[in-house]
Amino acid sequence: MERGNRVIRDHVEEGRELHFFSMEEDGVRYVGQYLYAGHFIEELPDAQGNQRDAIRFKLVPIEETNGEPIDPTVYQVPVKTGDGPIRTNFDRTIVDGVDRDLIETVYEPPINHDTLRVWGNQSTEPAEEGDYLLFADRDGRHGGEYTLLARVSHATVLDDETAAAFTDAVGWGEVTDRIFPHVMFLDPVYEADCDRSSVWDTLGYGGWPNDTYSAINFDRRDGSFDEEYDSIRGFVEEIQGRKVYPEPSMPVYDSLAAACNDVRTKRPKTRSQADDLIAQIGEAVIEDWSRALDGFRPSDDVSPARAATFDQVRSVYESMEADLETRAGDLGTGTLHPFTPAQTLFLAIVRNAQDEVGVPGGPLNQPRLNSIFNDTYSLDEPDEPESASEAAHPVLEYLRDDRPAVYKFTAPPDYWLPSVEYGSVSFEDRHQKRWDEIEQGDLALLYSRAEPSTDEFDDQQAGLIGVGILGEKYEKDDPWWWDEYEDDKEFSMIVSFDRLFLTGEISAIDTSLGIDEKDRSTINRELRALTANCLLTDEANTICLETSQTAFPAQGMFARFRTDDGEIDYDRPRALIKAMAADLDEVPTVNVHKPFEGALTDHEDEILKGLHFPGEQGREILESVETSLNAGKHVLLTGPPGTGKTEIAERVCDHLIEHHPYLFSDFEMTTATADWSTFDTVGGYMPTEDDETESDLSFTPGIVLNRLKNNRTGVQSNELTIIDELNRADIDKAFGQLFTLLSGQSVQLPYTVEGEEVELATYEDVDTLADPHQYIVPNSWRIFATMNAYDKTSLYEMSYAFMRRFAFVRVPAPELEEPTSQEDPAADLVHEYARAWELDVGPTRAAAVGRVWRQTNSAVEERAIGPAIIEDVLQYVSQHPDDEIERHLTQAVVSYIFPQLEGVPKRKTIVGQLASVPDLDRSLLEAAAREMLQVTLAENE
Repeated sequence: MERGNRVIRDHVEEGRELHFFSMEEDGVRYVGQYLYAGHFIEELPDAQGNQRDAIRFKLVPIEETNGEPIDPTVYQVPVKTGDGPIRTNFDRTIVDGVDRDLIETVYEPPINHDTLRVWGNQSTEPAEEGDYLLFADRDGRHGGEYTLLARVSHATVLDDETAAAFTDAVGWGEVTDRIFPHVMFLDPVYEADCDRSSVWDTLGYGGWPNDTYSAINFDRRDGSFDEEYDSIRGFVEEIQGRKVYPEPSMPVYDSLAAACNDVRTKRPKTRSQADDLIAQIGEAVIEDWSRALDGFRPSDDVSPARAATFDQVRSVYESMEADLETRAGDLGTGTLHPFTPAQTLFLAIVRNAQDEVGVPGGPLNQPRLNSIFNDTYSLDEPDEPESASEAAHPVLEYLRDDRPAVYKFTAPPDYWLPSVEYGSVSFEDRHQKRWDEIEQGDLALLYSRAEPSTDEFDDQQAGLIGVGILGEKYEKDDPWWWDEYEDDKEFSMIVSFDRLFLTGEISAIDTSLGIDEKDRSTINRELRALTANCLLTDEANTICLETSQTAFPAQGMFARFRTDDGEIDYDRPRALIKAMAADLDEVPTVNVHKPFEGALTDHEDEILKGLHFPGEQGREILESVETSLNAGKHVLLTGPPGTGKTEIAERVCDHLIEHHPYLFSDFEMTTATADWSTFDTVGGYMPTEDDETESDLSFTPGIVLNRLKNNRTGVQSNELTIIDELNRADIDKAFGQLFTLLSGQSVQLPYTVEGEEVELATYEDVDTLADPHQYIVPNSWRIFATMNAYDKTSLYEMSYAFMRRFAFVRVPAPELEEPTSQEDPAADLVHEYARAWELDVGPTRAAAVGRVWRQTNSAVEERAIGPAIIEDVLQYVSQHPDDEIERHLTQAVVSYIFPQLEGVPKRKTIVGQLASVPDLDRSLLEAAAREMLQVTLAENE
């Protein structure tokens, strides 16, 4: 229906509620409530029958939306970095913008700005007004960041003639012969304030899409969007950064310094630069504020005196807000996102006053003032002294800084032995709701009852035995707990610990054996060690009653610390942790003794999602990796460039960490270099960072040892190690002492830590937790290395002592059979991969690229390229019409295949084979070969 006027079009945001009234003779009648869903321009006859442009508003009855704003579609537009037609067009029409005059002769722009932001593609269906484009600078398959978020203000699909004229008018035709009938006018455009890796985690992405215009699926099975956001519109609003188009009518400051300088410059010179704020409230108050701000961080616990000062700051602003708004307009000062002009002016005036008065204390900045405005700090308990050790304990710092949900888990004492063994807690099926509501980062206080789960074990003292920061949730199949072995119960739902702190004598607990493998006397001894130094139940109850008149929740398996009004209660957990702090020591959450025993092939679809391998090749590669891991071998993935070796290694490591967190804490990838020595891989002496002892040297672990111990906490870790292009390193020089370690023997290093020689110990040689001078190699620790088959000759230069510790897993390029009169298998294979990559490739391109691929891979034995390089070739040629395939395919060969031939001894033979492909421009190919590869072909080659 056509309703509204220019005010709606120019000032009402899409998704807003509109209420309509009808002017009747007897008064005003309420018509209804609608959501404004955008507008479009359409030719309509006027009263005289002439066709004129009219604005139609799209309205949706509120009852059809359940009262919720309509969610837009968000299209992802990743634009490759570097040169290329898409990048050039993006810079020309999105970054720089297009003059309105250039477009008006072809199409009447529906936006009233002199400069327009325009984007186009070949879609046959126009986007909806109110949809969004999320642009990104794409760097390879996984690199890059989101840059701009733009709202589609108007979209249309032009006829071919108009589209061609429009393409030329905006300059797109200067870099490509394509026309773009689907035209979108964008208004407004924001900086995209979002982290690519966080967005991908939320959406369940594994890489950039293969096209530059695809609607984001917010309901992916492996995503967590619904847990993070209430709606797509909420997501869009959260990632909106600074508006870059149209430029705001007032300045938008990039920094607080810029705001302060602008305000200082625009203030009247007839009075002090500190402004009349000092005259109104006095220098003494500014000094009080500065002292209160000294060392303050948002969300801190603050004393009552400091809180009272912050209340005063907030009160002063509120009393001056209207006047500040007026003065900001009069002065022409701007905003510091997301502050209003009044808030920005207040902040700048106070900061300038602090600078001019020169008082000691903390400066006011945006995060601090935002915290004061929103009252995000907490009132600390008065007159409660803290010892230095309590104040600095990492659990208390985490509770203060991260404000997690806090739980209490209760279990019999024998339950906690497998929890230490596997770094986890478990849930029965009947407690799935509890398991579902737990989130990574939540905090759990661990309470042990007096009575074990069976009469076979002795009673213990009841109390709090530790605190854990919760990690990943997953499900297991094998029994771990006593009740699972003896009573046929099943605790399949697991929550791992990211960090675990216990009060007991944990070094007395043997984590190499399961609870079913220990005799009764051993279990009783370990239970006594576990519950030693625990915070007894009566003492915990007294602390809770004194803190908040609420008892300690000893009963029930699970409890959440809450206040009377349902909010998270931090007072009781903080008091309990303070009471335990002196005895709380961090212990490993990975088990160094447990072997990896898993089946990667059972998770083939998950691990290889988004990758394509012909036939059963992907499963066969995973099966080889799985066999190697179960056999205790490190893995060396070898094959031609572009076959996905590094990607497979990363996927497998991700899977191992997610499904076996009690074994693996993380993974690290590095690329080998010829300069590597044992200093890089093992470690060595470096100067200390202490200014008082700057001439002293201390042992600093290298790449490998850093995977075995957390440098910040000193706690055992087990990070898988990926070494890309291993053959680049001089193996003997780089891995010296590690040969002995990789063969299963401990080794001493010629360095000391705290007076003890550094020891690289196998899991078999250590019964307790690692000492500061020890680095324990877990049973499950593995190196994943990659090496291009092009570098196979260097394989034989690698130390045999090193090689035999690896299982070699071949990742081959696909077979490219010779064509017959009826079919071309290479072209069919190109089509197969193109479908997997979601590329639209016609028969001409597929056949030409297939011939290039076959000639490259058949020229010299063991010198092939993988499908990832062919994907780049296809992406390039797909940007150009078929009738120009020769020039563009040749350029793609030069850009993507020639770099793989640098340094290859028989590269001339490969170039000669390529020169025989009829789809390539021989003269261009030969010129590039001379320049890049120093290869010259004879006339008859």
